[in-house]
Amino acid sequence: MKGKNDIAWEQIFAKYNVIDLINKEGYFKIKANQIKEFREPRLMTKFDSKIDLPIIFNKNHLAILPTKRGEYLIGNFQNYQEVDIDNSIDVETMYLPEYITTIDSKNITSEAISLSSAFISGMLEDLVGEEVVPTIQGRMGTGIFEYTIKRENNTDFSIQVENSQMEIDGSYEGLTKFVIIEAKNHYMSDFIIRQLYYPYRVWCKETNKEVVPVMLIKHDNIFNFYVYKFANEDNYNSIKLVKVKRYILGEIYQQIEIEDIYNIMNETKFVEEDANIPFPQADTFYRVLDFINVLNDSQMKINEIAELYEFDERQGSYYSAAARYLGFVEKDHGGYKLTELGKSLMQMDHKSKNLSIVKSIISHKPFYLALKQYLNRGEINNLEIAETILAISPKVNSLETAKRRAQSVSSWIRWIINLTTLYEVNPFDK
Repeated sequence: MKGKNDIAWEQIFAKYNVIDLINKEGYFKIKANQIKEFREPRLMTKFDSKIDLPIIFNKNHLAILPTKRGEYLIGNFQNYQEVDIDNSIDVETMYLPEYITTIDSKNITSEAISLSSAFISGMLEDLVGEEVVPTIQGRMGTGIFEYTIKRENNTDFSIQVENSQMEIDGSYEGLTKFVIIEAKNHYMSDFIIRQLYYPYRVWCKETNKEVVPVMLIKHDNIFNFYVYKFANEDNYNSIKLVKVKRYILGEIYQQIEIEDIYNIMNETKFVEEDANIPFPQADTFYRVLDFINVLNDSQMKINEIAELYEFDERQGSYYSAAARYLGFVEKDHGGYKLTELGKSLMQMDHKSKNLSIVKSIISHKPFYLALKQYLNRGEINNLEIAETILAISPKVNSLETAKRRAQSVSSWIRWIINLTTLYEVNPFDK
């Protein structure tokens, strides 16, 4: 399935011979008014993660960067930084003061409230190592600067920025440090370096304090802070991870042990596959959780959820179907809302919530068998899982389709294993 961005970008690439010009010149320059002929530029140029890129960009290893107001460069740029949610890193507990009544620690659904919670609870002071206060935020111009970025062939390419627009989610200043934070309220496996690099370049000229770029990924009620530095101020790809800190708000974090998983497996009762709900094709289980979490606030439509979580409606349909498959979400008058099971999930502590999700996953036979294979053999036989999917799923009609769905099964089992302290053998790294 192609989304609206996929179709619009294919039309642009065809009209302007984009691939040929990139192969010849090394880049393609495009203006916002050229993009607007096909779709709103705001929706066509915001790709915070590789997974958000249009198909034609991924196929040709391309990325897009703003250089001026209303002007962009497309090229084979190394534009993204991988990031890993590492459950082996300890999670520290922080609390909001008792007098705070306007923030519900179990229902934080925006980046702004995540940052406020992190500041009020003392996470940021602990992270930075000194007292800080919030200062600037919002949209602003970049001024003029130049930098080098690596292309896919590892050669350097020089880019001139002239008063492009950038946005800072939050910044915090202390006696010796100025911290710039890009905040995401959902899972990401990578992020676009520009969101940290452009503010870093601008504020290195404006303050004599150490400028500290930080990525906050709040997922599953865990605040994951990634502290970076740029080893070379003029080099976009010189970004280096300095440290990772993880916090939870308002409860003591309890690690899930492998024995907890065995206990659930011993009590598992299989459910019938629902002929009205497709077998999951959502390879990133973290995003299924994001879909469930955002509905804690209210009923929403797919396009609203897609815009909030920065994926297109095609991806949104995959995640919504997966959440329905597990019984946590249901359709309602053209939108989606939590079921009673989903509502009860949102009231649980972190460990109980994740174990309940594991229980729902492995109540479906293919997932149970895949988990059992991994625990018994240290690997998963995708063909066996595909054959099981084909045998029980009313919506899967061929072995080839079942093999593709087995990839989602493996991904979900990866999520279960990564919840636990079992790291010695990981079939997914082979």
